[in-house]
Amino acid sequence: PAWSLPDELRAELHEYAVKLTSAAKYKNAGTVEFLVDNENRPYFIEVNPRIQVEHTVTEEVTGIDVVQTQIRIAGGATFEEIGLKQEDIKPRG
Repeated sequence: PAWSLPDELRAELHEYAVKLTSAAKYKNAGTVEFLVDNENRPYFIEVNPRIQVEHTVTEEVTGIDVVQTQIRIAGGATFEEIGLKQEDIKPRG
């Protein structure tokens, strides 16, 4: 999420994205997009089941090579085999 959002809202958006993709049983790289109004109320827009051009920002703040990870998952690897657990992915910076 945008750097200017309050930490609590960032956490809420992460939680929404994880719940949505988990409910859909989606297991690969993708982007969940929201808009936030002036009162910090989030509104869901869409899910893009592909790597976005901005993926390098995600790679920098998570330390995860998104392209390599997507290729490995498409090849049949599980998150566990790759060493990824959602609860361990913490954005930094």
